Amino acid sequence: MPSCLFTNAHVFTGRSESDFASAFVVEDGMVRWVGHVGDASQPAADQQVDLQGRTVVPGFIDVHTHPTFLSQIVDAVPCTVPLVEDIPGLIAALKSHPKAGLGPNDWIEGWGYDESKLKEGRTPTRHDLDLVSTTQPVYVGRSDCHSGICNSRALALAGIGKETPDPIGGHFGRDADGSPNGVLTELAANSVVQRAKAVLDYAQAVGSLARTSQRFSERGIVAVTDMMAFTQPFHHLDVYRDAAQAGFKQQAALYFSWEPCKGDLLAGLQAAQKEGRIKIAGIKLFADGSISGKTAWCSCAYKHTGSLFGMSLLSSAALAQAYAWSVANGAQMAVHAMGDAALQLVIDFFADKQPWLPGGIPSVRLEHATLLKPAQIAQMNAMPMQWGVATQIIFMFAEYEAYTENLVDSEFDQSYALKTFYDEIDHVALSSDAPATTWADPDNVFVSIQAAVQRRAYNGAPIVDSQALTVPQALLLYTARAASLSPFEGQLGQIAPGFEASFAVLDRDIFTVPVADIGSLRVQATWIAGEQVYCAA
Repeated sequence: MPSCLFTNAHVFTGRSESDFASAFVVEDGMVRWVGHVGDASQPAADQQVDLQGRTVVPGFIDVHTHPTFLSQIVDAVPCTVPLVEDIPGLIAALKSHPKAGLGPNDWIEGWGYDESKLKEGRTPTRHDLDLVSTTQPVYVGRSDCHSGICNSRALALAGIGKETPDPIGGHFGRDADGSPNGVLTELAANSVVQRAKAVLDYAQAVGSLARTSQRFSERGIVAVTDMMAFTQPFHHLDVYRDAAQAGFKQQAALYFSWEPCKGDLLAGLQAAQKEGRIKIAGIKLFADGSISGKTAWCSCAYKHTGSLFGMSLLSSAALAQAYAWSVANGAQMAVHAMGDAALQLVIDFFADKQPWLPGGIPSVRLEHATLLKPAQIAQMNAMPMQWGVATQIIFMFAEYEAYTENLVDSEFDQSYALKTFYDEIDHVALSSDAPATTWADPDNVFVSIQAAVQRRAYNGAPIVDSQALTVPQALLLYTARAASLSPFEGQLGQIAPGFEASFAVLDRDIFTVPVADIGSLRVQATWIAGEQVYCAA
């Protein structure tokens, strides 16, 4: 690969909040030199690219996303704002599904509903979805990817009837007579119907995942995690590595869902499974649910409920088993914990434990950390454990109504305390959790950056102004600091000598456009390891 001098650029290097350059040299997929044309240290290069004054940033790293989910909803109908605003609109959208009108085993699927965004203010049931079809199965995943809704045909295919007991950690909604009403609360219930859906064959799974690479490249994303990998029906490490051969360009760190996968994982990991650009990074556990579903486990009762504190989904015994396996296999532990009570359970468990991963990589990651309080951060910082936090302001931005309706004011004001996180937690990052939120384009990095800086919801409502970040700070949480959360190959997140040459060229200058316009920025070109993988028309 010939060396290349990129010049005439406004380069945010990611080395600090204020470090900029105007040129850099890429050679053999790595950044060799960064500075200004004419510097005494500037090396010769085989070719030159004039970036015409464009802003260049390190490639974005989405440290909490779900590429396999994204690959599986290619044909699913978006059922979220601004496309769907009421139940008739949801029904109409589902009727437009490409499989509508086909056979009794052809699934009509949608994604992204949030009852708080629907004008009716209620969760749709099988009675609503039966208006889409009574002969075909219909399923819609909730925005949090924890819960869902389905019609009568889907319930029948899944074997859920009046006498079917609730699974541990989940709940089947029911009509007054005890018949299931199609509402599937939390993963344990939702997965019963998901398992009944026809699965892709292996070649289709590989091809679908490979196609997601273009989506990420268009958004300037050069590395991802998959925070819900599985060993069945196909081992996702195999799917990813074959997808890389078929054109998947991004680095990917995989986290396997512990409970459904532990039977296969208990045999242990091989060294080759933890190496390379596509690797197993660790496991994921669930300590609670979601704020929008009122299933996140909190110390303060949800507004207007008096006694509803959410759901505790993780026992100390399960934590202990997962911890022992992680230490033995040199794997990270990622724990979904949104509510402060769930977070406290995890923090207390690790109070007397030592970090086990080398190289400064956090041994334990807290996923979402919606209500991580200052006292809890102080407790974490006083421990020997090395912590990481992956959080998502996109939730508060897109699901504003659910947060204001569910949380009392004092808890709302402590949600997604990004400035506090930035100042007090070394390993912290912004991320998308795509497609698990109520937004049609949840992994648009610029939407999250605008929300983090402006602290306004999609409707303009304030979401705790005191926790606003600056643009450079928000960028660092998607680049240099994000790179520290997972064991990616080599060095990512900076345009600096010795780092992988993975970067994005923006269509406008993110540092000078009005803050209210940041969300409309677009990536003009993306490079991964020195190869241009995307160029806007």
